[in-house]
Amino acid sequence: MAALGERCLELLAAVNTHSRYSGDRDAAYTRSYRVMRLVVGFLGVALPLVFIIGEAFFLRGGVHVRGSISAYYHTPMQDVFVGGLCVIGFLLATYMAGEHRTWDFWASLIAGLAVLGVVFFPTTRSGLPADAPACGSVPQPLGCSTVEQALGEHQTAVIHGISAIVFIFFLAVMSFLFATSEVLPKQDPARGGPKPKVFRNPVLFWVHTACALVILAAGAWAFAGAGIWELTPLYIGEVAAIWAFGISWIIAGIDRTAPYRVRPVAAQAQAAPPDAAVPMPSRLR
Repeated sequence: MAALGERCLELLAAVNTHSRYSGDRDAAYTRSYRVMRLVVGFLGVALPLVFIIGEAFFLRGGVHVRGSISAYYHTPMQDVFVGGLCVIGFLLATYMAGEHRTWDFWASLIAGLAVLGVVFFPTTRSGLPADAPACGSVPQPLGCSTVEQALGEHQTAVIHGISAIVFIFFLAVMSFLFATSEVLPKQDPARGGPKPKVFRNPVLFWVHTACALVILAAGAWAFAGAGIWELTPLYIGEVAAIWAFGISWIIAGIDRTAPYRVRPVAAQAQAAPPDAAVPMPSRLR
């Protein structure tokens, strides 16, 4: 029996290849976070198109753009809507969980919880007659979720709207934080040497900043903008915000994860030669 147990342990040890990874494991975990960013970014860019294409071709519903992204909850694309946004929500909520004392973690956590609120507290049903019974009525009207039936259609939609506003705002915050990661920390002037660079990559700084501004402008457009063709201001604002967010995260996933940090100059190291800044291992932003 002991020999059998020992043999089982040997087999388990042979299966455990993770601990014997031959490469740089810090770099491997960094790549994992970059892939997470890419997944979130590509989902953000793809979902608005998937809703239209899926409803038009796969479900043979004809080409029809809804009044908002949230309206797809009450269409045959409901499963795709719930699944896609849940993936984004849970990835955002757990992103940077290892650095919970950073702005990045809290901004991402709030955005993730907000988008889950968008999913589980759906918007009102569209295209109904004026005298149609609202969710919460008895018997339960067609198309009402359990939450809508319990809280009422209007109250659920209010929570949905607040969640959407919070989500869009913190998408802008996260893109702005990506921009700040391109600003290099100040070096001690006592070390001498040439003037340090301000940005690690000025192009990426301005791209992420532009994405953050587009997200904020798109959120404002959703409330006070004009429609274009059959597209409502709300739909235009939501899609523009999600695409800007997706582009920012795709770029952050392609780019290396974080700039080097410069170790503070210790009192006993004042005699160090100029430009002897010691780079510390990069951390995930």
